Order: sequence, then C-alpha cells, then structure tokens
Amino acid sequence: MDVKIDEIVEQVIKEVKINGAGYPPVRSAVPEKGKAAFLTETETYEIKEADVPEPGEREILVRMEGCIVSESDAQEFLKDIPGYQCPAIGEEGTGIVVKTGTTEVKDVHGRIIKEGDLVTALGSVNIRKPGYGDRKKGPQSCGWYSSYVILREDMKILQMNDLDLDSRMLYRRACEAYASVERICKLYKPEKYAKIAVAGCQTTGLLMIAALKCAGFSDIIAIDEDEERLALALRLGARHKAVFTCKSGMQGMVEKAKSCFGGELADIALQCVELPGGNSIVRRFVRAGGNIADLTKHVRTHLTKEAYGQGEKMLKLAQTAEIPLYRLITHRFHLEEINEANWTVLSGRGHVCAVLNR
Repeated sequence: MDVKIDEIVEQVIKEVKINGAGYPPVRSAVPEKGKAAFLTETETYEIKEADVPEPGEREILVRMEGCIVSESDAQEFLKDIPGYQCPAIGEEGTGIVVKTGTTEVKDVHGRIIKEGDLVTALGSVNIRKPGYGDRKKGPQSCGWYSSYVILREDMKILQMNDLDLDSRMLYRRACEAYASVERICKLYKPEKYAKIAVAGCQTTGLLMIAALKCAGFSDIIAIDEDEERLALALRLGARHKAVFTCKSGMQGMVEKAKSCFGGELADIALQCVELPGGNSIVRRFVRAGGNIADLTKHVRTHLTKEAYGQGEKMLKLAQTAEIPLYRLITHRFHLEEINEANWTVLSGRGHVCAVLNR
C-alpha cells in the first residue's frame, strides 16, 4: 500500500488549526515554578527550575509555545567571534497569555491583550526578573528559552489569535521577506506579470518566493544546486526551476532560464545566496535593462509598524492559498534539547530550527 505521508499531513493541517500543542488553549492555574535555559558556559545551556515571575504594570505573563533558534542565537551559544555579544537571544517566539498585570497592555495596533490571547513580540525579550538570571550577575536566562516569559508593552507585542503556531514562529521572517518585496516594488515598479529569477533557495530564497507569490507574482524561476530545495521552492510558489550544476555550465543555465520564460530573460533577479562571482553571475539571468536585488547583506531589516501588518498579511494569504510555509521548519526540539538545537543551526542542516515547550 502506497501511503503518501505528505498528503496526509497537509490534510490534517487543513482540518485542524495548529494551536500550541495542536489543541485549543486550556486555561489553567499558573504554577509557581517554571523551566528556563541558562547559558552557563560556552556551548552549554542548562535547563533549571526558576520562579515564574509576576507581571507588573503594563506587563503580561506568557506561556511559551514555540520559538526559533536563529543564527545569531547560535553564535552567542558558540561565542566564536571575539568581542561579539548578541543584544538579545531567543527572540523569535510566541505563546499564550496566562496572566495580565496591574494595568492593561495594548499590542502595536492598539488592541487590548487579554488572557488566552496568542501573542508574539518583535522587541528584545531578555528577562530581568528574580529567578531568571542576569548576564552581569551570573548565568542568563535567554528570552523565549523559558517555559514562561514576561512581555512589556514596549516590546512591540502583537496579538495573533487567527494564526497557527508555525506561522506565528515564522512571523518576524515573514515581515522581513514581505518588506523586501515591497521595497523591490517601490524601487523597480515591476508589473505582476514580471519574470523574476530567485538565485539561491536556502531559507531566505524560499521565503522570498513565498512572499512574491503572496504579493501576486507568479512567473518565478527558482535556481539552486539542490533538487530538494528546488522541489520545496515549487511548493512555495515558484513556477519553474533550474538546477545549477557544473555540467550544464553557465550558458546552459542561462538557456534553461530563457526556455522557462518563453525565450526571454528575467526582468528582475533576486540574489539570495553568496556566490563566488558576486552578482555578476546573477546578472547573466537578467535581460538588458533589468534589475538585481541583492538580499545577501547581513543587515536585519528595520521593521516598521507598516511591516508588522505586511507580515501578518503574508501569513494569512499563505494560509488562504495553501502555501505550506510550515515546511520551512525542518527541525523541532523540546526545550530540554536546546543545546542540540543550537548545534543543528550551526551545522547548516535544514532551514528553520524550532524549540517547542511541551
């Protein structure tokens, strides 16, 4: 019997909106103790018991459901860059509000946050509460790497009750991707029928393909050396694919792209991966007078209030269009496996690595 696991998983996701552990949130008494990951030494987080902090004025207490381990998190874990100090780690997380403080808290759009709401925060989520540690005084508890976190109103909280867990964890990255698409549209003013080449289908490239699709572009070609990444690119919105191999040569790749675009080259090419020849290689895929958008610069996109709405819009459009963004989360770990999660990110395996609080 040929069981198609991918089809079964997608059907389940269509029928059940994933929320936390896969069920509607259940309100329960907040325990006195929780778990927190303390960075006690290089390459070592220790999971320790800690007092669950009490929310104060303009604060809420959130039970962590899931968070992303980013490359900057992994660099802080490894501490392999002299003088490097990440301002905040364990940032890209989400959870359910279990307790509110003495005054009401509003999200970035002015909505009042209530118990039971699903939220994320786009600002720094370093904990500075008794029992959760302080970098200057000892081992540090790191943002969402805890079973409970305190969020302040100035941390740019966003209510996300109509998004599933995977979408909420990918929210910051969706904001950055959609903001990049909006910036490209302002710079080059492409028509919706524009031919777009995406060079490099690692995490950034795949997110850009999904963002372009959500923005209404459909004539997209994905270029990469890995067949699995190209297959995922097609699932996320690319119409064509071109395998980058030494055998085909540069001219063969260009001819492949032209055949996909009906004998023409791309109007715009997005460089989403570092290449030996820089954007001179990517330029070969673009017609005369076309444009290149270099997205390899390691600078975090400044997210405005407009970008928050764009990210949320992209995630909702992806749900409606059944674009399987959840496939970008290739590794999932329990909070107790935080060290293994960081090593996975450092190894470069997969795309996005998530830590779940179960």
